[in-house]
Amino acid sequence: MRIAMLKNKFFTILAACAALLVFFSFSTAQVQKCTEDGSITRVTKSSSGKFELVTFEVLSDSPDYKVSNAHRPFSEYGSEKPLYIKGNYFKSIVFRGINWTCEIVEKLSAKTSTIMAVKNIEQFEGQVNYIIGYRTKAKFVSTTSRGTGKARKITLKFKK
Repeated sequence: MRIAMLKNKFFTILAACAALLVFFSFSTAQVQKCTEDGSITRVTKSSSGKFELVTFEVLSDSPDYKVSNAHRPFSEYGSEKPLYIKGNYFKSIVFRGINWTCEIVEKLSAKTSTIMAVKNIEQFEGQVNYIIGYRTKAKFVSTTSRGTGKARKITLKFKK
């Protein structure tokens, strides 16, 4: 009797593990790199001369975005899990009408002294929101949009 109960528990656990493996395989297989029109293909952080930059590469001839000041507390969209983002001041950049179901490539490893953090806090239902944390209020310079056709680069510029 006891051996039969142990066998049942073992097979139940085995079936649950197999179901999780199948679910995980499907969920990761659905996430693809962003290559469709209306996608943010890449986000980079860089340093050039007297400036530090955060650049968003967007496959759209006229991306709908808004840059504004942001303030703590920050939370992860959906779970409302509190997020700590390094910085004393913050800029939010929100893109609307974006293909949000793909994986945005992030190249944020460049060493910067003013830009302290770049964090995606929302990517859902056509909207993507990034928060940029930086050291000093007077360091933010401007936002520019450049490019031709379907390839645009939106750049936030900070003084070193």
